[in-house]
Amino acid sequence: MAFNVSGLADYTNQQNTELVLKTLFGGKTAEVLQAAGQVQVGIKSAEAINILSGDVYLQSDGCGYSPSGNTTFTQRNISVGKIKVEETLCPKTLEAKWMQTQIAAGSPEAVPFEEQISTDKAARIAKLIEVAMWQGDTATSNTNPNTNKFDGFNKLIDAASASTVDGNTSSASAITTSNVETLVDDMYNAIPADISDADDLVLFVGIDTFKKYTTALRASNLFHYAADSEAMEIMIPATNVKMVAVGGLNGTNRMFLTRMANLFMGTDLIDDLESFDFWFSKDADEVRFRAAFKVGCNFAFGEHIVEFTLA
Repeated sequence: MAFNVSGLADYTNQQNTELVLKTLFGGKTAEVLQAAGQVQVGIKSAEAINILSGDVYLQSDGCGYSPSGNTTFTQRNISVGKIKVEETLCPKTLEAKWMQTQIAAGSPEAVPFEEQISTDKAARIAKLIEVAMWQGDTATSNTNPNTNKFDGFNKLIDAASASTVDGNTSSASAITTSNVETLVDDMYNAIPADISDADDLVLFVGIDTFKKYTTALRASNLFHYAADSEAMEIMIPATNVKMVAVGGLNGTNRMFLTRMANLFMGTDLIDDLESFDFWFSKDADEVRFRAAFKVGCNFAFGEHIVEFTLA
C-alpha cells in the first residue's frame, strides 16, 4: 500500500483564486467599484454596458391620445486587456545563501516563503492595475508594458470631451494648497443639475491632490471635517460629494467627479485562464510562477462627468 497522488498537480498554490481577487481588487479604484457593485464579470474580450435613457413631457390632460417622448437604448463597450505575469524561480540558486535552512532536504521542488512571495506579487500587480485603470492607453505609441493592455478612464473620458463637463472653470495651471479648495468647489458647482442630488457622487483625485486638500482644510481651521486617513476619503464640506484618493491619478493633476453608478470595471474571474499559481516544472527543474487575468473599464454617461485638466 502507498500514497496515490496521481490525481494531484505538482506543487500548485492552493490560494490561487483568493490571490487573483487580491490582485484585481487590491487597488483603491477597483475596490470602491467592487463595493458599489460596478463590476461586470464573465467578459472574455468585450462586453456592452447597456444604457437606457429617455425623456418625458408633461401634457395637459384631455380627450384623445397624444404620445410624446422616447425611450432610448444605447451601449458602451468594456474591452478587457488579457494580462499575464510570469517568473522563473530556481530553488537551487538559494542553496548557498541563508535561505538554505528553509529548503527541504534533497533535490528541492519548492521555493521557500511561497506564501509571502504570493502576497507580495498580488500587492505589486494590484498597484500596477490601479495605475492602468486611469492611465491605461492601448495606442501603439505607448510602449509602457504596464499601461498598454487596456484603455483607462483618463483616455476614455478625454475621448468623450464633447459631452463631458469642464471643471477647470478658472483655467488653473496648477493645483496647490492655496487654490485646491477653490478648484474643488468649482468642480462641485459644475455638477450637472440632473445628478446634483445623487447620493453616490464621488470626486476621484490623486493621493497628492488629496493631501493638498486636507492640508488646506487644516490651514482654514476646518478641523471638524475629518478625513478617513486610512481609507483616504473625505466628505467635501457642506456637499453630498465624497472625495476619494486613488493612486492611479498620482502625478496627473486630474480630477473626475461623477456618480459611482456611472463607472464600470470589467473582468472575467470565472474563466479557467484566470489563475495565480506556483508549480514545479520537472522538465526544466525549476519552480514557475504565473498570474493571468482580464481587466478593463468604461463609463456610461459622459454628460454626467465633470473632469479637471490643467489649463
